[in-house]
Amino acid sequence: MGPIDPQRPNVVTHELVGEELLTVDALADAASRLDPRNVSHHLGNLPVVSPEGQARQLPLTASDVVRGLDTNGCWVMMRSLASLPEYGALLERHGRAFELALRARGEVPTGHNLVAFVAAPGATVPVHYDRNHHLLAQVRGTKTVGVGSFRDEQQQQRQLERGMFDERLNADAVPDDHEEFVLHAGEALVIPAYTFHWVTVGDEVSVALTFAVTTEATTRAVAVHTVNVQLRRLGANPSGPGNARNDEWKSRTLARARQARALTRRD
Repeated sequence: MGPIDPQRPNVVTHELVGEELLTVDALADAASRLDPRNVSHHLGNLPVVSPEGQARQLPLTASDVVRGLDTNGCWVMMRSLASLPEYGALLERHGRAFELALRARGEVPTGHNLVAFVAAPGATVPVHYDRNHHLLAQVRGTKTVGVGSFRDEQQQQRQLERGMFDERLNADAVPDDHEEFVLHAGEALVIPAYTFHWVTVGDEVSVALTFAVTTEATTRAVAVHTVNVQLRRLGANPSGPGNARNDEWKSRTLARARQARALTRRD
């Protein structure tokens, strides 16, 4: 894998093309063995801006959807793929460089995950963001990935907070400042945590693998944004992550609230 800069979107190369565990048949088999809560699928004919993220699902098993991607127009996401032993070993072989790059930039990894994305030709993933750092490795086919941010700080913050609601809403607009990357098999895109992005698959079935890394900083940002949602509902105008003192207070506030809810449930 080439040199990785984990702080900005950039393309590197990888060596996963030809990996037997990442064929359509192998991933269809993996989908049948994963906890069903970690596999989701739906039709991929969504607009780039889809605020509610609602989509129609075919009445098929995830495994059957994966095998029929040539014609069914669907999109499939398989989370916690490393819970299967052979994929856990693949994560160890190929994910270490990304974690080391994050450590070199001062981030402290606290967890990692492996996510497979397989999609039909032309499928779209609307504008959204993820709460952890991603290295999106294209294994088969091509896709165009847009990444960007909103110029207005308040707009950026509002869009980030949409993703903290229980229903994890998508962005309701395309970022003002954005660029597009066309990924071919053998290329991977670094997508830093909280970076808005969207995907359009090319004219053949796409297979991609994401190495996702959670760090102390990304976890702290979740707490800050979550508390900000509540403060904004009370009429406040809170600042985003970045102020160490405020961030620590918000992290502790959320932790205490969660402890109180846990105690209430036990009672």
